[in-house]
Amino acid sequence: MTAEAVTIGTWGVLLIVLAMVLAFLMSLRAHPEDRRGPRAGLANLLLSSEPLQRARIWRFLFMASNHAFGLLALNYGAQHGVLDAQACQVLTVVAVGVIGAIYLALRSGWNRRFADPALMALQLWAGIVLLGWGYLIGGPGRPVALILLFVSLMFALLTVTFRQMTQASALAVLVFGAAALGVVGQEHDQPLVVELQVLYFCVLLIILSSACVLVRQLALLRERAAHARHDLAEAMAKLHGQVIRDELTGLFNRRHMHKLLRIEQNRADRSGLPWCVAMIDLDLFKRVNDEHGHPVGDEVLRSTAQVLSGGLRGADQVARWGGEEFLVMFPETDSEDACQVLERIGQALARTQVSPTVPDLRVTFSAGVTRHLADEPLAHTIDRADHALYRAKASGRNRTECLSGPV
Repeated sequence: MTAEAVTIGTWGVLLIVLAMVLAFLMSLRAHPEDRRGPRAGLANLLLSSEPLQRARIWRFLFMASNHAFGLLALNYGAQHGVLDAQACQVLTVVAVGVIGAIYLALRSGWNRRFADPALMALQLWAGIVLLGWGYLIGGPGRPVALILLFVSLMFALLTVTFRQMTQASALAVLVFGAAALGVVGQEHDQPLVVELQVLYFCVLLIILSSACVLVRQLALLRERAAHARHDLAEAMAKLHGQVIRDELTGLFNRRHMHKLLRIEQNRADRSGLPWCVAMIDLDLFKRVNDEHGHPVGDEVLRSTAQVLSGGLRGADQVARWGGEEFLVMFPETDSEDACQVLERIGQALARTQVSPTVPDLRVTFSAGVTRHLADEPLAHTIDRADHALYRAKASGRNRTECLSGPV
């Protein structure tokens, strides 16, 4: 076997290894949720078990693999005497050192102390300088540096800001412009050297301007998407409020209160603590509607809801049960304490101006309170509270009745 065949075989193996590394990185990205097996263990060691840091390192290694291809191309040219072997060796050592330093900064978590924890600006700047250096010494393979720069910029589109891309583009213009002047100085006696450098520099400008435009467009799309997500979140919150809230009073509606009652029932079954339910009904509310009209009746309901909400304790919950009826849930409360709370609220309501339209109008309520019994269906508890309410109505209204046992 000839020496040339051995050399070709060696470089072929290196390219295969590089391709295998790229395939491995792509497989990690395709299956980030895989956390078991030898491949997962190697991935956690090489990247990280923390998802965000893992993504940052993956992106860096993928970009580094592109630079590794460029280094292979340079050294292949040096091996065949096309390029300056010593210059290629120095560039290779520096590039490997820079890549290793950035990888260690990412893998150790040192990157988290910076405003740009992905170190994308640093990666772009280092890549541009190394590629410009490679362009200077690349001989006939100089277009490879432009291709790798294009790949690096396209890969960074989704992660860099417009400002970072413009800064990187300005650096690329300076670095590759200086490299092009250096090539002209080195090969001034070669035909078309100036024309080729001008052509390559124009290609560079097209690449950079396209990258900046794309980053700007992506930034606008991200901004619009962020606004859309914000609007959607607001709409969902509003819709959720409409689903669980009574439109007139703003209190929980009957359906949602049923859910809260079931949650409290399950919690009390585990803790053994008492809890109560109260049914409230405005006294002579039909007379308010008949004498003053339904708009005034709506004002009374809204005012009553505010007085109820303001008089209850932090854990208590109130809902509009229907019409002029309200239901209050008192967690970790016995009947006597619940009655005292309602008596205090009733006194406050009797003093409250409940209608701006009819300033002298005052209303009262009657209430029935009962304690939920162990292993009792919620419907029975609510029925008993309702029965206690009717007792309060029958006893003259504007009062609270407690009913502790079954009807």
